[in-house]
Amino acid sequence: MIRLKLVFWSEFAEGVAKSLQPDNLPNMHLQADRESFCLEFSAEKIGTMLSTADDLLMNIKIAEETMVSAEER
Repeated sequence: MIRLKLVFWSEFAEGVAKSLQPDNLPNMHLQADRESFCLEFSAEKIGTMLSTADDLLMNIKIAEETMVSAEER
């Protein structure tokens, strides 16, 4: 079993974390507060882990960019 822990700090951390929740798998644990969140998950294969991490990082990037853009308006 391979485990990964992502920690993300941002003024938009709580909103970004909420945007990720619908996609959480049963083996994912998300803990968030106003300025940061921690997402932990596990997989059997490194390829699965890398693909999941890549998807999560892209979703985090898009969510944060959306929140920054909305705040600028």
